[in-house]
Amino acid sequence: MKSTFKIFEDNKLITEILSSDITTDEYIKLKHDEFHHAKFNRKFNLITDFRLCENNFDDADLQEMINIFTENKGKVSRKKSAVIVSDISRIKRINFKKNISASPQEIKYFSDTEDALEWVNQ
Repeated sequence: MKSTFKIFEDNKLITEILSSDITTDEYIKLKHDEFHHAKFNRKFNLITDFRLCENNFDDADLQEMINIFTENKGKVSRKKSAVIVSDISRIKRINFKKNISASPQEIKYFSDTEDALEWVNQ
């Protein structure tokens, strides 16, 4: 499976599903393609699913992926970003705060899509 993103204009939502073998360079390209898509809107909330790839990364590589996720905060003005992971305790060891301290957006972790979707739609 290839990493993908979808833009749901009616729901003001962008979803990303990262493949099991994604690299940091591929994630950067995915973000670039997303930002340049005709339907992209800086205000749309985001749900990113890391479940397929998270087990293939050691903590340093996972930190790098999270850095890419959070470095894009200057390109968006969304209010909420949801991160879906299998192991919430592991992802909490990753340093989000360092990268998003100046960002008004809220980031939360979820273990399933339904809870993430419900939260971003509140």
